[in-house]
Amino acid sequence: MDRLAEALNGFLKDTPVYSMLSDYGKRMYVPKGIIVQSAEAKAKAGRFNATIGVALENSQPMFIPSIKEQFASSMKSTEIFSYAPMGGVAPLREAWLRDMRKKNPDLENAELSLPVVCSGLTNALSLVSSLFLDKGDSLVLPSMYWENYNLLFTEGREADLVTFDNFNAQGGFNTEGLDKAISSVKGEKAVILLNFPNNPTGYTPTEKEAQEIADLVVSHAEKGKKIVFICDDAYFGLFFSEDVNRQSLFSKLYNAHENILAVKCDGATKEYMVWGFRVAFITYASKALGKDGLNALVQKTMGAVRGSLSSCSTSAQNILLKAITDPSIEEAKKEGVDKICRRYSLFRKALENYRDRDSLKPYPFNSGYFMSFETKCDAEELRQKLLNDYQTGTICLGEHLLRIAYSSVDEKDIADLVDVLYKAADELC
Repeated sequence: MDRLAEALNGFLKDTPVYSMLSDYGKRMYVPKGIIVQSAEAKAKAGRFNATIGVALENSQPMFIPSIKEQFASSMKSTEIFSYAPMGGVAPLREAWLRDMRKKNPDLENAELSLPVVCSGLTNALSLVSSLFLDKGDSLVLPSMYWENYNLLFTEGREADLVTFDNFNAQGGFNTEGLDKAISSVKGEKAVILLNFPNNPTGYTPTEKEAQEIADLVVSHAEKGKKIVFICDDAYFGLFFSEDVNRQSLFSKLYNAHENILAVKCDGATKEYMVWGFRVAFITYASKALGKDGLNALVQKTMGAVRGSLSSCSTSAQNILLKAITDPSIEEAKKEGVDKICRRYSLFRKALENYRDRDSLKPYPFNSGYFMSFETKCDAEELRQKLLNDYQTGTICLGEHLLRIAYSSVDEKDIADLVDVLYKAADELC
């Protein structure tokens, strides 16, 4: 049990209420991670706030104008106030599937389930874990992962996390580590979760690496392993390097082997810059399943939605539907992605001035909102120094792991941010 949960339980153990808690209730706590550190940064980081995964411009959230305009449009009352169906607004589900095929050409003729709408990526992953993870099941994922996975999978499902280093000695994706991790899973079922672009490192495999991952997963399926392969595509579309794989791994595994169930969790949050909408999707595919089998999984997922949320926001879904079916949306979306890409390029350029410093060593990054450093000194001490001495907010995610959200820093400030990061690290280390 996490020490934070134990501390909270200490206030309850001498009362009758403690015995009323479920096992889940006793394990639950608020992690002192990204959200808490971001709150500290909001209060103190008057200079740079590179903490949370949002795209900001002049300290305000970026947005696509055509989406904002929908709030003042003549939307029908039924598009705003009515309950949405359990699986989501049907035209939106169909539009998202068309959009998915367009962004992933290998899925053009693939037999896929109709996406189920859920309340953000966190909810998508929570629903999938409820359907496919039992207590004690193994979940394979890289060692550097989004901290909310702990609440979702360790505390929420009591899964056994089997991790491997994200990178190999050459700075590429650690396919060998993934192979060993899958091989170490006892029993016939293995659940694998890969998040690209990765939070916190901002890395997406190259096309060659993506194919190697797919081939490796198939090889384990051929040996009899039943594999649930979950693609956390929260940052899909934010690809900046030329050699990066620009299709979801879902595209390589949807029909790869009868023993593989491919699950795609994605959403509009990052790519369409609608963080507060909380609209995400779950899509299934497997060589072993036809139309009826895929629909059965959809029905089970809808049941899980009904048993937790009932249904998701009607207005957010309908605004999103109008936006993604607007012919002008692609150009507007590209403008936003291009702004993040310029920040990425400026950050990489600024790092060139510090290539010989060992106080901070950048992990490989080529996509998404973030990058991360391996710190020579204690990362939390460095975070505190940056916050208190330089009014700069960053995120500590481990003893020697510091995450930077360059997406939330204006272009003109990127070079200064990098200077401050190294100045503080050199002073402390």
